[in-house]
Amino acid sequence: MKILLICCLATLAVPCLAAVAEAQADAPADTVALTLPEALDLALAGSYDARIARLALLEAEQDVAAARGRFGTQVGLAFAAPEYDESVQGVSQPGQLPQYTAYGSREWRAGLTLTQPLPTNGRIGLSGDVYHRTDTVYDDLTAAKLESRTFFNSYRIDFSQPLLTPNTLQLSLERARLNLDESRRNHTAAQLGLVYDVTAQFYDYLRAQRRLEIARNDLARQQDAYQLASRKFSAGLIPEVEALQMEVDLAQSRNDLLGAEGGVARAADRFKLGVGLPMDARVRVAAATAPRFYEVDPDLALRHALENRAEIRNTEAGLRRAEITVAETDARSAVKGELRAYYDLTGIGSSDDLPLRNMWDLSWDDLRHRPGNKGVAFTLAVPIWDSGVNGAEVAAARAALERSGLDIDQRRRSVVLQVNAALSNLAESRARLDVLARSVEVATRGLDISRQRFDNGDITSQELALDRSRLTQASLAYLDAFIQYQLAGADLRRQTLWDFEAGRSLVAEQDE
Repeated sequence: MKILLICCLATLAVPCLAAVAEAQADAPADTVALTLPEALDLALAGSYDARIARLALLEAEQDVAAARGRFGTQVGLAFAAPEYDESVQGVSQPGQLPQYTAYGSREWRAGLTLTQPLPTNGRIGLSGDVYHRTDTVYDDLTAAKLESRTFFNSYRIDFSQPLLTPNTLQLSLERARLNLDESRRNHTAAQLGLVYDVTAQFYDYLRAQRRLEIARNDLARQQDAYQLASRKFSAGLIPEVEALQMEVDLAQSRNDLLGAEGGVARAADRFKLGVGLPMDARVRVAAATAPRFYEVDPDLALRHALENRAEIRNTEAGLRRAEITVAETDARSAVKGELRAYYDLTGIGSSDDLPLRNMWDLSWDDLRHRPGNKGVAFTLAVPIWDSGVNGAEVAAARAALERSGLDIDQRRRSVVLQVNAALSNLAESRARLDVLARSVEVATRGLDISRQRFDNGDITSQELALDRSRLTQASLAYLDAFIQYQLAGADLRRQTLWDFEAGRSLVAEQDE
């Protein structure tokens, strides 16, 4: 049986490849022939869907990088160079009417802050401020502007630690990691979906090309038959009705060729759109129609799908996110505490005529002798009554959590159904190939015999046309079965994330 099948496929492949070569010879010189791997490479590199999937993955990766960065040191530098203000202000004194005069200030400031978040959701901050301030006031009595200059040095360390609350920093990082894992799985699923779609468009275009070749071959055979019938009719060997029937069949073949040419143009446009090529690009697709059979392990297919399908894993991640939401919502009505402490050193140097360098020395000497500012505080916030708002929010979050648990079981059932359907389609399409390959062989032999019998006058032209139609239908049915087998294989890879033809997991390839 296998030998017969190989001989049959070879019989089919030779005219097919010859037809492809003939078609390519008729194509313009700048037409590019693409194989399926080349088309998939183009689609994965530059198609719209592939670029959208890559950007979604990049977005998730950067979210995780930002979440990790929140554990690192943050440094900021601020300048005021200068900050100037002058305005008329009223000064009230007890028992007297307000007096109005012009006050002004001019300040040059530089400040450096360093913040180090703690894994416990607290923070330690260091800051330093150095600024030079000039204050002015307009003296109404002397009509002169009085001025004083001050130099400040200030350095501070502070600490704060939230207590009795969830660690929002850790939860934010965990949520970002869950999103990244989900984006990776979605990216893998999107790529496999794109591979399936491009494969379908590729074989749709190939089917259109093959239909065009079959239509051309059918027209050529019909023209030969028509010429033969015309000669027989002229010699009085067949009645006129048979010659007329041949002419009708010839017109039908020409009509089929026109339809096939339109089908090629439409399939080419869909293929170029899916791959991401310009619509005016001249491309053809090239593939042998001899299938490559491979063994499939149903247990491995189902197990691998249940372990790695994005729908299941994403629902599990959604369950964890729902748990985080419940904890955060519940914490809003809980007792909150915070521990804060700081220590501050400040030095001040004032002078009306000293240069800046000397004023810096004055402020630094003052800082070393002046007692530092310090403080510590422990605060508690106790929610007492919120009219049931937080209770309702927690109940809603718990309902979402329970729903996520139910979704997991439903997803698993759905995946089992899809994998079983993909396995069934692959087995069915392979069986159809075996049957239809034999059908093409028999139809080819039948047409050859009928041509000889028509030449000898044993059968009519209608009987010959019927055999020719059988061969055409058998060839088209085999082509459809071959394409369905290829699509069933692509669908099985998409459903199980396992390439049985190559014997490897597609998940491992994406995680590398």
